[in-house]
Amino acid sequence: MNKSLPNVLIVDDDVQMIDIINLYLKKTANVYSALSGFDALELLKQQSIDVILLDIEMPGMNGFETLEQIRKIESCSKIPVIFVTGHRDKYANLNTSVLGIDGYLLKPVSKEILIEKIMELYQKTSKSSLRKTILLIDDYVLYLKQLNSLLKEFYHVIMLNSSKLAHKYLTTHSADLMLLDYQMPDCTGAEFIKDIQKNFPEKQIPVILMTGTLSQDLKEEFDTYVPSAYLEKPINQDVLLEHIERILRT
Repeated sequence: MNKSLPNVLIVDDDVQMIDIINLYLKKTANVYSALSGFDALELLKQQSIDVILLDIEMPGMNGFETLEQIRKIESCSKIPVIFVTGHRDKYANLNTSVLGIDGYLLKPVSKEILIEKIMELYQKTSKSSLRKTILLIDDYVLYLKQLNSLLKEFYHVIMLNSSKLAHKYLTTHSADLMLLDYQMPDCTGAEFIKDIQKNFPEKQIPVILMTGTLSQDLKEEFDTYVPSAYLEKPINQDVLLEHIERILRT
């Protein structure tokens, strides 16, 4: 094993595909493989991995379900993941956007593109391992992607499109700051903050509340916990970064 090379995990039920990717990467990475999501989870508990190549269509536990379980492992919460699939469809694209996947490749995979993507993610992750984690919570996927584009250069960003997903994420992880949409289908921002206070009292995460209309009535909804800042949509990048930097310094 060459310690100067990234450790790459291939998760795919197709042995031939694993052999092909292994051949592509033999001079570029230390390659590990798992034939199922279950095998991948066991390996990740024992081996440090830098990048994961994850097949979407697998029996027993598909790629999305496997990723959900991977993110529950604290040491694996920030590992870059590239989805690999034989089919392009809107459902896959939507899920990769919401889950914050770092790449999406179609089979048959190009050797040059694969190596380029892996090295890009490995170098980026190595440089940004000390970055603060920002949790974006908004039911509007396109707006999540817009916010991500404003912040990804400076912070490690996790995108979630419902309060239920956010609650689930915070069960096993934390964040340095939350950007929270005020009005979501399943609850308001005030209700979500009260839920976090009740169920995760030890996680004192500052919150920036995002809203289309800022009013005094809205502010009065918050009782003992007041958000660190209120921002009206659409949000200007400079204003957003200024607020985040100020809050993280305190």
